[in-house]
Amino acid sequence: MIYVTQRKIIIIGAGIAGLTAGCYLQKHGFETEIYELHNLPGGCVTSWKRKDYTIDGSIHGLVGSSPDHPMYDLWDEIIDMKNLEIFDGEEVVIITRDKKRFIKYYNLEKLEKYMKEISPEDSPIIEDYIKDIRKLQKMDAFSIIAGKPMEFYNIFDYLKMVKLLPALKIMQKWQKITAEEFSKMFKHPFIKEAVRSFLSPVLFEILVFTEMDLKRSGFPVGGSLNFSKQFERRYLELGGKIHYKSKVTKINTTYDEKNKKDKVTGITLENREYISTDIVISAMDGYSTLFELLDGQYLYEKLSKVYNKADLNPSMILISVGVNKEYKDESQTFFINLEKPFKTPDGNVFDLLKLRIFNFETPLVPVGKTLFIVELSTRNFEYWRELRAKNRVEYKKIKTEIASQIIDMLNDHFENLKENVDMIDVATPATFHRYTNNWQGSTQGWANENLFENKPIKKELPNLANFFMIGHWTVPGGGVPNAFMSGRTVAQIICKQEKKKF
Repeated sequence: MIYVTQRKIIIIGAGIAGLTAGCYLQKHGFETEIYELHNLPGGCVTSWKRKDYTIDGSIHGLVGSSPDHPMYDLWDEIIDMKNLEIFDGEEVVIITRDKKRFIKYYNLEKLEKYMKEISPEDSPIIEDYIKDIRKLQKMDAFSIIAGKPMEFYNIFDYLKMVKLLPALKIMQKWQKITAEEFSKMFKHPFIKEAVRSFLSPVLFEILVFTEMDLKRSGFPVGGSLNFSKQFERRYLELGGKIHYKSKVTKINTTYDEKNKKDKVTGITLENREYISTDIVISAMDGYSTLFELLDGQYLYEKLSKVYNKADLNPSMILISVGVNKEYKDESQTFFINLEKPFKTPDGNVFDLLKLRIFNFETPLVPVGKTLFIVELSTRNFEYWRELRAKNRVEYKKIKTEIASQIIDMLNDHFENLKENVDMIDVATPATFHRYTNNWQGSTQGWANENLFENKPIKKELPNLANFFMIGHWTVPGGGVPNAFMSGRTVAQIICKQEKKKF
């Protein structure tokens, strides 16, 4: 059922959070319009073309890609999941410094058997690790968490959360263990070195396995931008309006004498156009929203501390290499331990390359070719921002040099790669900031390290009425599901305030 009302809502940002909120609000009778800085939907959930290749800059695995996951039905409320083709990877290959290959199978039974065959003496720690992953799988925590927004919790809902205490205990156990510390628990030197390349803290590795083992977090073969465009299409079908290339420079407020606090009245665009509205939802970068569009006037103590102290997910240098050769027998994800550390001009030193290979059937890569994408995490955003702003020639030169070095490294592991390169693309933190305006070029907001230190940031500001914030700046960890759930939740909150059944 679609309700009808005259309540108008402006959403800033056409990423997954903004589009999700728009879809649900349109379905419940609100008049919404989205204003987007870029000329495409999706924000960070995007892809771009270079020659005949489509470079995917976002989704590695979509949690809820299988019908037996509770998130699947939520995705399906907005997009038609039956028409979303999914590719499920089978393994990750870790290449050690002596070029041996450790196969990190996503199938837990296969992984346990493989590791025990390598090192029977390490069976106790292997069994403990696998056992905890299986325990988390069986607890099905997502069904409980996703059932109702925490903003609506009462005492009975918190009592239900008691069921998750065993899961929380496991999560806190592995949250405190780094990959380096985990590796020291093993006796076999080959496993020790391979485990050092696991995600850190080990909790992140475990959470990935809980889904990948069950094939519930596959890659949408059409890519991230195609995924975002499905949300855009649904939003427009529901009657929503999107204004692209429309940068918002101010959220306008006025004092509300009745409620004794400020309230939102509209937005101002870069061209100085003023648009009035009843409600504003910011689905854009949190820092820009609070400190620029709202002039830093509406911060509360905890929020100020978060922006002063909490860690961000890093930005990245994304090196994409198109190769006129097929590598069909290779896995899709690699961690390559480098014999010599690799230093980038921004001061970061890497002894490990994270590599994705697009060698399966997907419209992203031309027939007979392969796409290699290397991600280098970096927190030195200012270096890239200033370099691009002050010396564009040097900026391009450095990008070319980094790509050349990466190609040489890849050529050591993939036969005849260098001589068949026919496309190179390098995106830097300055690139991600330019297209998304994300603070420090971070592609996922607050880091996972804040999961247990900070509760989700409030979607409302206590001293500003008719305003909401959503997206990965409102919850630690980032990721597409978090963005989606924040958009769905804000629609539920608004419907409750407007006395509409969600």
